[in-house]
Amino acid sequence: MFEKALLKIISVILSVLCVVAIVESSGRDTRSDRLSRQHADVTHLEKKIHNMINREREKRGLSVLLWDESLHSIARKYSQDMAQRNFFSHNDPEGRSFCDRYRAARFKCSINVGDTICLGAENISQDNLINSSFYKDGKTFFNKNTEDEIAASVVKRWMSSKSHRRNILTPYFKRQGIGVALSEDGKVYVTEDFC
Repeated sequence: MFEKALLKIISVILSVLCVVAIVESSGRDTRSDRLSRQHADVTHLEKKIHNMINREREKRGLSVLLWDESLHSIARKYSQDMAQRNFFSHNDPEGRSFCDRYRAARFKCSINVGDTICLGAENISQDNLINSSFYKDGKTFFNKNTEDEIAASVVKRWMSSKSHRRNILTPYFKRQGIGVALSEDGKVYVTEDFC
């Protein structure tokens, strides 16, 4: 009788220990996931992209684009909106374009180009903090993109796109603002506004 009671107690203790181990393992995996998704410094990333864009212009004999704080603020706010509301488009879900965002921020861009007036332009891009992951010994590990890799990927993508490239290499643009935002799921949203 004593042995049966002892076996039941040992069985209960082992069951509790198993549940605790599972919960702790699950908690560790979540912490590992959270810690492994170390965020890039968006300010550094914005400046890296800005400098790379200017190198592309300089290679072609164009003047560098000056960093404009107003355009930067508009671009950063729009990237944050895309990240928070999980959309990716030049027009927000309400249908507003970069011209509407310029107006809302009281930013005026008006460049005379022959018989027309250019109101500015915008490039957007989406990348990822994590390029791959793997599971080993009960833990999830992530291979992260560096800030340099993300910046190079964004600029390469823009330079490979006819319309984005045209914006970057437009000779009469003199200023730009780059805005970066990170989403909870590790996406990197980039907006580049020109005037």
